[in-house]
Amino acid sequence: MRIRYPFSPWKTLASLAIASIASTAVPASAAPNSGRLSFSFTNDFTTAYFFRGILQERYGLIMQPYGEVNVALYTAEENDPGPFTYVGAFGGIWMSWHSEKTLADGSGPSNLYEVDYYGGLKFGLWNALELKTGYVAYTSPNGGFKTIQEVLLSAGLDDSQWLGAFALNPAAELAIETDRTAFGPEKGQYASFSIRPSYTIEAIENYPIEIAMPCMVGVGLDDYYESENSQDRFGYFRGGLTASVPLAFIPEDFGSWSVSAGAAVYAFGSKLQRANLGDTPWVVGTWSISMSY
Repeated sequence: MRIRYPFSPWKTLASLAIASIASTAVPASAAPNSGRLSFSFTNDFTTAYFFRGILQERYGLIMQPYGEVNVALYTAEENDPGPFTYVGAFGGIWMSWHSEKTLADGSGPSNLYEVDYYGGLKFGLWNALELKTGYVAYTSPNGGFKTIQEVLLSAGLDDSQWLGAFALNPAAELAIETDRTAFGPEKGQYASFSIRPSYTIEAIENYPIEIAMPCMVGVGLDDYYESENSQDRFGYFRGGLTASVPLAFIPEDFGSWSVSAGAAVYAFGSKLQRANLGDTPWVVGTWSISMSY
């Protein structure tokens, strides 16, 4: 994951094979869970795996399941004038399984390239803003790379109460490497900025189709996209189109289920172009199924 990988040149026909599918999964709507404990699960199937624009694998089957548990520590009363809407704790695990046995060194399960463990706290403010702080450890059971650790800070704004159907849902993330590095010789800091405008089509009762256009820019703040003599601030841009629909035929007692599909296009800065053997732009497709309860 966090090490440059010696790929061969990209086949130009690959973009034709993947342009018709996939995207980042959209969480299903909340099921009737009135307790303090909730959880979610998603399984992505993708045609290529990038970590912040750094290409990890582009051949074979790539399956990326992940799950998260949330604990509601505090929830404000309906008429509470205070700034805090909720306070919660979360923890999860994310995996990347590769049929190509990416960088496996024989020391572990050869197809399990990556397992990430994370946890932290989240805060809801004014029914619009969510702040998160957490810690993540990126590990490689097949020996593809050594464990990397980071502090993560993020913020997301629900601006639909002001913009309605034209809401952009802006978000930002800051990652601070604390042990080893994802790219280059020095520990660094990374930031991303994203929006996710969407539109819902109520074509069939109980099966609304959400069309979203997520866009993200990843930048290196200090010693992130670097070599021994220089560094790039601009890492990559990703933009795409996704569609998701709930699986309303599944009883809500089993959670809320949804599927999504779409495509995203990556464009890279100069450092990542060289690391990815000059292949830019790049089209990635993903199909996902998710559940929350």
